[in-house]
Amino acid sequence: MKSGRQRRQEILLRRRARSSQPHRHVLPPWEVDRIPRGAVAADLDKLWHDNTYGSRPLYYLNTSFTCIDCGKSEVWTAVQQKWWYEEAKGKIDSRANRCRDCRRMRRLRRSQDRRVHVEGMMAKYGLEQTASRLSMPIDVLVRLREQWEKS
Repeated sequence: MKSGRQRRQEILLRRRARSSQPHRHVLPPWEVDRIPRGAVAADLDKLWHDNTYGSRPLYYLNTSFTCIDCGKSEVWTAVQQKWWYEEAKGKIDSRANRCRDCRRMRRLRRSQDRRVHVEGMMAKYGLEQTASRLSMPIDVLVRLREQWEKS
């Protein structure tokens, strides 16, 4: 158990570390119309606000992150953020956490897992019952099977 003095010292060190990090660009209320240099303006009509407590972003800035899989440092560009939030309708609170290569590998691994699962179900139950269990039309399963046989 730590004493109050030790705890206060830890809090002070954490505050100093946090203050040394670059701040997120926040404009004062009287300058909300101004966009920082290098930022991409947000289209508020396309932005889907999904009941978060925060406000919608007025602009996007390049943000750096470290990939959680490989540890490589990457930059999530403002243009990519604009696409993610406005076109793909990503959640406002979401952030990039995997690099492009790791995302591609994860997608490939998940599709292979899905393929093994569906092929196993088709072998066990047959086409019609697999379609009903997965709530998929039979023609979609047939197309998937043909696609898998080609590759």
